[in-house]
Amino acid sequence: MSSKKEFISFPPGYLGSRPEKFPLIVNDDRFFAVNKPAGLACFQHEWTLGKPDLSMALRRELLNEKPQLKALGIEGLFRAYNLDAELSGALLFAKNEESETLIKNAVGSSQVVFRFHLLVRAETEDREIACDLPLAKHFNNKRMFVSHRTGKKCETRFRFLRSFGQYQLWEAETTSLRAHQVRVHAAERGLVIVGEDLYADGDEIYLSRIKRDYMRGRGREKPLYSSLCVHLVELEFRLSEVELSPILAPLPSRFETLLKRLDEYRGGRG
Repeated sequence: MSSKKEFISFPPGYLGSRPEKFPLIVNDDRFFAVNKPAGLACFQHEWTLGKPDLSMALRRELLNEKPQLKALGIEGLFRAYNLDAELSGALLFAKNEESETLIKNAVGSSQVVFRFHLLVRAETEDREIACDLPLAKHFNNKRMFVSHRTGKKCETRFRFLRSFGQYQLWEAETTSLRAHQVRVHAAERGLVIVGEDLYADGDEIYLSRIKRDYMRGRGREKPLYSSLCVHLVELEFRLSEVELSPILAPLPSRFETLLKRLDEYRGGRG
């Protein structure tokens, strides 16, 4: 796959009140991929009602026969996998049914590796952790829970990357990608994700919390990054029948800024 300086844009009303523009991190004759921001649903289902929906917006533009999509050779909307609305990162689409079948079969047979970067407060001294607890959807709430009776098998491997004082950057790797999988497995293994409020108490980070003698201005202080600090940075393909290059998705700019501030002030006073 080769990346090109191309993009997909949406007018106001499709994904919110403002126009939106997504640079393509991959575009070839079979696939395209965007770097999805946090808070944007991949498709509409019971857990994402009311959230902007990228698949629905794309479908509307296809029905409108938007020239931009025609020029990209997109025949229809073929989503390869689901990335939780709360997470940011690489979101891959196939351009036709044949390519969709290829990727879905690869995902289903554990031939696609999903790698995330997550910022945490670690309640463990270990530097490599694995979690294979099976997960099931909660009966009444929009969350997952560990169930050895009804849960689906999945495994996440965590690896320490670097320290920022009281905070740490970790990598999470999986080939299963269940809903909320990284979040639940992280919490179960003592990795409290910054911004997590469903499975752990992962407070957001404010500049006043990490910078000594910080003089807060007027008004309410905003967090340095207001989304869950989990980003899908890479897809690696381990296919036998075809060779596909890895897909890389840079961290959101505000996530990068948060890491720079933590590095500058070494994670704060603790």
